[in-house]
Amino acid sequence: MTILEPGRVVLFYRQAQLCTGFICACADQRCEILDESGVLQYLPSARLVLVSQKSYSPLSLATLHGFTEDLRVEIHQLSEQEITSGLARLSAPFSFAEACAALGWDDDIRVFALFHFIKNREDLFSHKKGLIQLRGDSEKQDYLQERRRDEERKEYLQRVAAWLDGLSAGAEEALSESHKSIFLAELRELLKSQQPRDLARLLRSREEGKNQAELINRLRLSLGDISSDTDPVAASSGIPILFPDGIWRQATALENPGSASVEAFSIDAVDSPDHDDAISLRETHDGWLLGIHISDVASRIPFASELWAMARDRVSSLYLPGETVPMLPEQLSHVDLSLVEGTERPVLSLYARLDRDLNLLGHEFRRDWVKIAENLSYEEADSQLQKSPLAVLHRICQLLRQSRNEVQNRPRQRFFWSLKVRDGDIQMRREDVLSPSRFIIEELMILYNRLAAERALRKGLPVFFRNIAQYPEPEDEAEAQFPGIQAYLSTQGKFHPGIGSEAYLHATSPIRRFTDIVNQAQFEALLEGEKPPFANCQIEELIPPLEKRLLSLRAVAQRSERFWLLRYLEQKHLHSPLDAILLKKLKQGYLAELTAWDKRLQVLCDDRPPLQVPVKLVITSVDLAEMTARVDVIN
Repeated sequence: MTILEPGRVVLFYRQAQLCTGFICACADQRCEILDESGVLQYLPSARLVLVSQKSYSPLSLATLHGFTEDLRVEIHQLSEQEITSGLARLSAPFSFAEACAALGWDDDIRVFALFHFIKNREDLFSHKKGLIQLRGDSEKQDYLQERRRDEERKEYLQRVAAWLDGLSAGAEEALSESHKSIFLAELRELLKSQQPRDLARLLRSREEGKNQAELINRLRLSLGDISSDTDPVAASSGIPILFPDGIWRQATALENPGSASVEAFSIDAVDSPDHDDAISLRETHDGWLLGIHISDVASRIPFASELWAMARDRVSSLYLPGETVPMLPEQLSHVDLSLVEGTERPVLSLYARLDRDLNLLGHEFRRDWVKIAENLSYEEADSQLQKSPLAVLHRICQLLRQSRNEVQNRPRQRFFWSLKVRDGDIQMRREDVLSPSRFIIEELMILYNRLAAERALRKGLPVFFRNIAQYPEPEDEAEAQFPGIQAYLSTQGKFHPGIGSEAYLHATSPIRRFTDIVNQAQFEALLEGEKPPFANCQIEELIPPLEKRLLSLRAVAQRSERFWLLRYLEQKHLHSPLDAILLKKLKQGYLAELTAWDKRLQVLCDDRPPLQVPVKLVITSVDLAEMTARVDVIN
């Protein structure tokens, strides 16, 4: 039975530190405690974790200091082997009293020393609900690893705090590359999830009147993770934008064997900065040889490199009205890996043999090098459609389209309006998505991807197949941007109704899509007769995080589109009547479609306008924070 009376020595915690003191007086379950520094503490009796069996006198600091000095000597002399072997005989878990009994210790000094030992040696003991348990060897290793992680985390936060203090004082300290990488990744994560909490607390202590998002983007700007003209929606979303300096140098250089005898050309949008596919067409004695050449990215990016990890985390290039956020550094995506006019590049080619009537006779995939003779825009290619080779290519693609068993051959809208921001000026540009040259590229890429998928399926090659799931048309306004047919990644190839093929995959845009790099790497190993670099289980493990990131990128693109649409309307169409249809009532306002551009936005108005009929909208103001426009409706 514990007796609380003056002269008893006690242990108690103060600010997580174990302290020693004398009981001077007790009343109403509270004790007056004299601590080692001579300060009186007033504590509830429940705060006392250990009480001596004896009373000590005189009740003075000298007596207390004598006890604590004897205690320090005893702690230093304790035998770890004696204690652990003695306690190992107890059934786990056990109480402290049982530990003392097992060792046969009842002297106050030894008991207090044992308490200190058990509490301070968390590598040997775990504690739960007042009971003690000896750790096994694996538990010890786990604990020590956790302690090392905790110490590393503590050091990291201290370095970050020093860097933040230096930044505020104008005397910025350098962060190590490893700490900088972690810090930037966590700043991005804070924008998405308010995690990790310890870093969030650190930043809150230094916000200096700024909200956290503003502070984070100021820090990212200082560290070169975003630029001053980064798309504001992309910046606030927490996705990675810029690359570390020189990271592109991790790409492997391939030696040109000097055997590039095939000349090819590309067709892309006029402002496309990267070219990952090219075409060749050569007449033979009995028909034609069609070549579809895809930049060999997989051979250039080492799988264990930081560059590979960055491509995996980015998943895909992101095309926004104001900028392109590339999956790979610009030196690679725009220069070294791009099939740029006047260069020779390594490629993974599909060669298709055609007869005089342009029927497909056979095909083969081959790794080789090609010369890039020209980078054509869609407009330039359309203007040359009556000439060879584009005229022949157009006819080939018409026959390819007719031969495909398309289940979902829905009518397609010809023109698409896209927002482009150039030097602060926002433009609405009309694109002909069904132009002949776009049709050629679409069909040739489908041919490449379809034949690659069917080959992978027959050979049992682990790849990312692109399958189709059928969903009912969404009724909820928030889901209205998603089509009724959605694609998903799988290691199991299935019939693709939209293409009309046994299976389908993506392998034609390795500069822009991470899945294409993996598929290309797998396919090249198959061609070389080597073991694929990724097993089926590894690809399956990648699918959930990749699809999650793809959904995140899609959401960023949609928010950016709405943001720049509102900016465009504010800049060029404020107080001007616009043709529109109010599609439905929302919780706040209406979902409107601007019929001139087929663009949707949320509008607020004071009256009750009619739905599903043409009206005129006059935009009076724009709220970029809420992504809404206030309008007057003219019937």
